[in-house]
Amino acid sequence: MELVPLVKSSMPDATHYPHPQDVANLILYLQTELALFEQWAAQEGIPPAALRPIERSQEALRRAVDQFELREWYRELTYGFRDQLGRLEEWL
Repeated sequence: MELVPLVKSSMPDATHYPHPQDVANLILYLQTELALFEQWAAQEGIPPAALRPIERSQEALRRAVDQFELREWYRELTYGFRDQLGRLEEWL
């Protein structure tokens, strides 16, 4: 599957958008929000069967990273995210 630019620049050498890093960042953001919802649901005692749509969404997002060839960007973002969490834990 190929990403279609949302914005085309009149400049011949301009980068088309969305940039792969932006797409990887959006996927990571969505995965994080879904994971937070899953944690909240578990604390509230929501039955696992009710969370199946969330699980399917997470699976689709994981597949999208490879389908859109975003693995390198995704890995870089998750590494940075883990690094920031590690620093936060040190400060606390």
